[in-house]
Amino acid sequence: MAETSQKALQQQILIDDSNIPDWLLTEILQRLPVKHIFKFKCVSKRWFLLISDPFFARLYSTRINTSLSTSQPWNLLFRYLYEVRIVPSSMIDTRIALKQSQDFSSPGFSLNFLPYSKHDSPIKILASSNGLLLCCETFYWQKNYYICNPLIQQWIALPKPPKAIKSVAVGFICKDDHYEVIRFPTANYGPSSTLRLETFSSETGKWHWSIVNCPVMDYYIKTDSPVVHYNGSLHWLEFRHSKIITYDPHNGTNTRLHLMNLPDDRQSEHLSLLGVSRGRFRYFEVTDTCFGPRDLRVWVLSDNDAQRWCLEYRIKFSGSWIDEVNEFIPKDNFYIFPLALHPHEFDIVYLGYGGCLVSYNLGTRKLDVVHRNFYSHQLLAFVFSPWPTTIPQPFW
Repeated sequence: MAETSQKALQQQILIDDSNIPDWLLTEILQRLPVKHIFKFKCVSKRWFLLISDPFFARLYSTRINTSLSTSQPWNLLFRYLYEVRIVPSSMIDTRIALKQSQDFSSPGFSLNFLPYSKHDSPIKILASSNGLLLCCETFYWQKNYYICNPLIQQWIALPKPPKAIKSVAVGFICKDDHYEVIRFPTANYGPSSTLRLETFSSETGKWHWSIVNCPVMDYYIKTDSPVVHYNGSLHWLEFRHSKIITYDPHNGTNTRLHLMNLPDDRQSEHLSLLGVSRGRFRYFEVTDTCFGPRDLRVWVLSDNDAQRWCLEYRIKFSGSWIDEVNEFIPKDNFYIFPLALHPHEFDIVYLGYGGCLVSYNLGTRKLDVVHRNFYSHQLLAFVFSPWPTTIPQPFW
């Protein structure tokens, strides 16, 4: 009898919140981690209405931005893993390399809620924008695209593109409730200076294609080259002419790709990447691979219109790392490659070194091992919005 009364009392405590005013319940809910808040929508109709109110979202975002100053939560994600055979089974679904935020504190963060993630090969992360991820099932011949919010595990599948293309450069832009996916071939070997560009818009729910001009006829973009969204335009590294290909989907008639210069004094053709740190566009390279002096260099774009780059850091590996990595990584010559830029800290970069993912502080010369037995050459600095971006339900 006593046990029955205790259970009834517990149920009453959990369910009856009629004596709690809305303002106080709102104050309580907005202090919870955002991934839990969306689950609490199911508690009652009242909680659902409070959390779904746009006022609650604005209040939550304001509190997060104030408490974090200017730094939004973020994490490093594995974009994809190349050979499943050599990767431990425990890593197949693992996406987090750096546990930077409380919302990603669990080691099991993955994309296994997507329909394709149950297959042998993990799904590929192509790009991110405004807290959403663009994913695809395959590396080549991409046709099944998904847009998802990993925090609240919401996702939609896009209609298949109109044409099968073996290798495409992909861009993704999300603003408010509208998003676009842009793709075009990664290489052009023909005599024509035009190419076919395909765009999916959530406003129309359809793919449409157009013929756009390219400044060079024989451009080449690596299939795994990540896209960078900066100043309203999409940016891809182009390797045959050592340029940056840019495209602004909202500029006039959108009939042309543009070329942007890289730093004149760069040296590396392939061990390089683009990124954005604290709103500044940067170019990051590692010179040489195994023998001789190895330099780490970072430039910042100081003038976008004039395409003027300023060298921020130039550090020789041999003189600054030996003492610091001795207890973590053997001092033999290892393959070193750039992986990512810290989205909020100018001084911190991420590298693959000695079979490990390491963070390196350019100012203090301090190196830290973030992840051992590192198998991927592709990382994505995923910054999510203070309040999760919801994906409108598809009407197609």
